[in-house]
Amino acid sequence: MSERRKLVACFQRHDVPVSRACELIGVSRRRLNYASKKKDSELVERLMELARTHPRFGSRQLCRMLRRSGTRVNLKRVRRLCRKHGLLLKQKRRRKRLGIGAGLPCRAEYPNHVWSYDFVEDRTETGRKLRILTVVDEFTRRCIEVEVEHRMNAKFVARTLLRLFEQHGRPAFIRSDNGPEFIARFLMRVLEIHGVEARHIDPGSPWQNGIDERFNGTLRDECLNLETFHNRDHARALVKVFARFYNDERPHSSLGKQITPCEFYAKWNDRKKDDGGKILGLCPKPRDLSLCASSGRCVEGSGPTAFEHDRPDDRRMIHVGAPVASQQSRILRVDETTIRQAKRAGKLPAQGSTT
Repeated sequence: MSERRKLVACFQRHDVPVSRACELIGVSRRRLNYASKKKDSELVERLMELARTHPRFGSRQLCRMLRRSGTRVNLKRVRRLCRKHGLLLKQKRRRKRLGIGAGLPCRAEYPNHVWSYDFVEDRTETGRKLRILTVVDEFTRRCIEVEVEHRMNAKFVARTLLRLFEQHGRPAFIRSDNGPEFIARFLMRVLEIHGVEARHIDPGSPWQNGIDERFNGTLRDECLNLETFHNRDHARALVKVFARFYNDERPHSSLGKQITPCEFYAKWNDRKKDDGGKILGLCPKPRDLSLCASSGRCVEGSGPTAFEHDRPDDRRMIHVGAPVASQQSRILRVDETTIRQAKRAGKLPAQGSTT
């Protein structure tokens, strides 16, 4: 609007009547000399304070933080003030994709249904490598744990998961990529003993583990890239502080109504108590996941760990005695031809029988 008003003034300098100029540009003559009476000084101070505390927050996230603090403000107003005072972030140019991926192989339907975990790498100021293990609950988006070490193997991952099972309970499934630590026989044996089914994504398909990848990107952008770590203990302290802030204070865009993952988890527990402690299905609000197909269905009244599969011969499932595929995951990456040959040979149970 301000640019069009300036254009009207330019027409006036060339002896064009004001009414004609307003008609050509599409500006109401009544609103031509309008000046806002709103005072933005307090809002600008609050925005500057939030931007200093969280330098990687854009206009949408700043607006959510303002609304959480009780300030009624419009997103357009926040964006205008951010543009005026240089608080807007540089937008990334996203690559165009030719098609849509296969999506999540097993979508979470309730808290502690599906966990996902992955590694993030960084370095200290002396150049020594740091490995960060992140564990996320896919339904509530909570960061369950972040561990920082110089080296991590399958035994370290197993010990961390066993500690989390004692604190938060065991999930029905746990998702990861095909890294050597995640497909190790030791870790697979530990998960099998505790009744947790491992789901590995297809090689070269990180979007199938998109929820944990999204958290890793946020951790990288808002914590790792902004800090210089003196040593491992310094990095561990800062990363755990960020994880606490992510769960308790930072609103998550996919949860709706500017709530945090812990608030969403608390509301889900209250709703579960109101329904007599039953395991609820897909939550239509605040996140509508009903349009996304699930790889199985919950058995009514059997608890969160009971999960009846529609496809017992699914390539992403773990089968007892499943053949090993060459140059792929030693556990899960089995094509349909190999499965059929194994069934004919009697190494795998037929479809519909229990494994």
